[in-house]
Amino acid sequence: MSKVRGQNKGGTKPQQPVGFLGEVMLKNGRELGEDSTFGTAMVEMGESLRQLSEVKDAFDLNVRQNFLDPLDHLKNKDLKEINHHRKKLQGRRLD
Repeated sequence: MSKVRGQNKGGTKPQQPVGFLGEVMLKNGRELGEDSTFGTAMVEMGESLRQLSEVKDAFDLNVRQNFLDPLDHLKNKDLKEINHHRKKLQGRRLD
C-alpha cells in the first residue's frame, strides 16, 4: 500500500504513478500468459508505461538541472548581491 501512496521505505526516490501502473500491468500480464491476447496487450502497455515513466523522470531531471537550479541560484545569490550594491550606492548618494 505504501507504493500506491508514493511512500517508500528505502532511500530511493518515490516512483511515478505511471511507472507503478506499468509494473503492475507487466506483472499481471505475465501471470495471464502469452497465450492470452489480453495478457499480451497488458505486457505491451505495461512496458510502454514503464518507458514513459523513465522519459518523464529524465525530463524532470533535465528541467531541474538546466532551468530551476540556475534560476534558484540567480534568486539566492545574484539578486542578493545586486541589492547589497544598490544599498551601498544609495548610502553613498546620501553622504
